[in-house]
Amino acid sequence: MNRFGRWIDFQNDYKTMDKSFMESVWWTFAQIYKKEVNGRPLVYRGSKIMPFSTRCNTVLSNFEAGQNYKDVKDPAIVVTFPLVDEPDVSLIAWTTTPWTLPSNLACAVNPEFEYVKFLDEEKGKTYICFEGLLKQVQKQCNIQKVKVISKMKGQDLDGKEY
Repeated sequence: MNRFGRWIDFQNDYKTMDKSFMESVWWTFAQIYKKEVNGRPLVYRGSKIMPFSTRCNTVLSNFEAGQNYKDVKDPAIVVTFPLVDEPDVSLIAWTTTPWTLPSNLACAVNPEFEYVKFLDEEKGKTYICFEGLLKQVQKQCNIQKVKVISKMKGQDLDGKEY
């Protein structure tokens, strides 16, 4: 350690696996656990989402999680799938993985969610999308005037072919 210019006291060192060190840490934690400030405990049980490294199999610090962070544009497209039994009606799907579309086998819907069939009054085309995303679909697809034709549960779309 002399070569590094660092002094270490090897006679009075501690190791985290020593029983006396572990006991002192637990004692300190117990004291903090018992303390309160303004009637509120200093230690409490809670949940917090933490950034996690799957490579290291550990939680990341804020510094590590923020390294190389940058906003990027995610390629996303909106695709329409005309229905076989109603060729003038199309399902609208949004995807960030457009390269998977050639192998697409199905469009998934939540059986409990509400979907709307609506008319794009300017283009005269009819679409079906998740009701909660109608405004975003309008904006993304530049649809100015919408007329909602009907509402349905996702389970009503089960088995539809496109």
